[in-house]
Amino acid sequence: MLKKIKSFIKNDDKDAQIKWNLYGRVWREIGQPQWKWLAAGVLFTIIAAGAEAFSITLVKKIIDQAFIEKSVDTLFFIGLQIVAAFGFKAIFTYSKTLSMAKAGLLAATGLRRRIYRHMVRMHIGQFHTSRTGKLMNYYSVQAGAVLTLVTDTVINAVHNGATILMMLGLMIYYAPQMVALLLFLIPAIFIPLIIITRKRRKLTRQSFGISNDSTSHVNQTIQGIKTIQSFGTENTEGEKFNTIENAAIRNGYKTVQLNGIQSPLLEVVISVGLFISLIFGGHFIANGTISVGDFTAFILALTAAYQPAKKISSINGGIQSGLIGAEQLFDFLDAQPEIKNAKNATELKRGKMDVKLENVHFAYNTADGEVLHGVSLHVKPGTVCAFVGPSGGGKTTIFNLLERFYDPQKGKVLINGKSLKSYTLESLRKNIAEVSQDVFLFNGTIADNIKYANPNATKAQIEAAAQAANAHDFIMKLPQKYNTQVGERGALLSGGQKQRIAIARAVLKDAPILLLDEATSALDTHSEKLIQAALKELMRGRTTFVIAHRLSTILDADQICVVMGGKIIEHGTDTQLVALGGEYKKLRDIQFKKTK
Repeated sequence: MLKKIKSFIKNDDKDAQIKWNLYGRVWREIGQPQWKWLAAGVLFTIIAAGAEAFSITLVKKIIDQAFIEKSVDTLFFIGLQIVAAFGFKAIFTYSKTLSMAKAGLLAATGLRRRIYRHMVRMHIGQFHTSRTGKLMNYYSVQAGAVLTLVTDTVINAVHNGATILMMLGLMIYYAPQMVALLLFLIPAIFIPLIIITRKRRKLTRQSFGISNDSTSHVNQTIQGIKTIQSFGTENTEGEKFNTIENAAIRNGYKTVQLNGIQSPLLEVVISVGLFISLIFGGHFIANGTISVGDFTAFILALTAAYQPAKKISSINGGIQSGLIGAEQLFDFLDAQPEIKNAKNATELKRGKMDVKLENVHFAYNTADGEVLHGVSLHVKPGTVCAFVGPSGGGKTTIFNLLERFYDPQKGKVLINGKSLKSYTLESLRKNIAEVSQDVFLFNGTIADNIKYANPNATKAQIEAAAQAANAHDFIMKLPQKYNTQVGERGALLSGGQKQRIAIARAVLKDAPILLLDEATSALDTHSEKLIQAALKELMRGRTTFVIAHRLSTILDADQICVVMGGKIIEHGTDTQLVALGGEYKKLRDIQFKKTK
């Protein structure tokens, strides 16, 4: 029989298990920093529970002294004690609420700051492989579950646990014989609770996964609303969302079933306990083993323990949810970025920048094969190197390696003769300014977005950068000028306007290395000529890399590299490459073909 019970309780499903060291880690990293407030809350909770227990001890005196002995003075005195007991309970319950609120607010702020700091330092590749919804849920869903565990769940467990222990103590003090008779109820309560706990852990993990799916789908819908509406796929996307939400309904209903069975089960067990207590209690009173007051106090303590026992079984759900949330959250926080500073990394000082790639091999995913195959390149300080060729050849990947968003699997990328790994990431990226064809603007003013490159920039410097980028004139025509809001991702500006803001941002950064990825692609012909003149001046004295599809923008480059299939198949000046008569000349002839 015992083997069957053990087998029934045991569950080898990993989703139903939890690492017990999580309890300690949650306390060390989240609870311990707020230990003073938490300790105060626990202390106040125990005092409040003690006041409630004290009020039950007065019942015996009321029955045995006031009622049976008919002492009115005793009844008056005990009544005052009852008022005092509940007064104490009210005061310390309120104090507990304030202490736990303070601990919760401080812990929440600290945890969310930690998650955010970790998120912005994650390897950029993780933002491509991890869904946005999952990352956002670390900040909201999992963090919320963990914080609830540290504050509300723990304090409620302490309060109800302390109440149960005090009531049990009273029961043992007044009628130990009765307690001995009720010991069989313990396995009747704990065996089902263990089974429910294991099932709840599995459902909680599934719930977090469904929440990730839901948040990701909503976020994707917001980002792609124009595409959805233009293709008329509102119903299709709605059906996808319905599938996710139907899974949430099934998971939620199963969770409700587990939660719902706890209270009725506990009520049945308690009712059995009361039945046995009444039968044997009457017997003990009749033979004088216990007094009427003792029995009444025992019954009150037993019934008073019912609500805390019921609550603590419900709290178990919050504990499991918090632990699963902590498990996933700590897995996220423990993940180390692939790209980080070397132990002996030094600062890259501003100055002339000599850039080399030596036999660079790189793959985003080794299973998908290499993107770059033995690329070598030398760009001298103050010169312009342009990359041309078909999409997917590896041009943008070279930019990613220069900014050290990734490290090559073989070969080296060097600045001034030293590997990028020898420099701190912060100093390396401070010396590089990039303007991409995929411009990202932050939700704020135009001035805020320009000075993102230099938060301490003056108004005059911001306007000078905008003028250099041919942005000042259109900005001054806007209602709020430089204080005009650009909207989410710059949605309130046109593509050309956003790109000119991005160019102004790069001008203000004034970095010695420039990366221009189709920096004039969204501009009209007139603006493009003005911007080309501004960029030509900006490039002076700087080491510049340009990705260009329109060859007219890079004819004066010091060297032009034709990148195809992950290799530089040709390089030289425009004149040299035309004379070579290879791939570059074919591209040039197509773009500059004249009608005969």
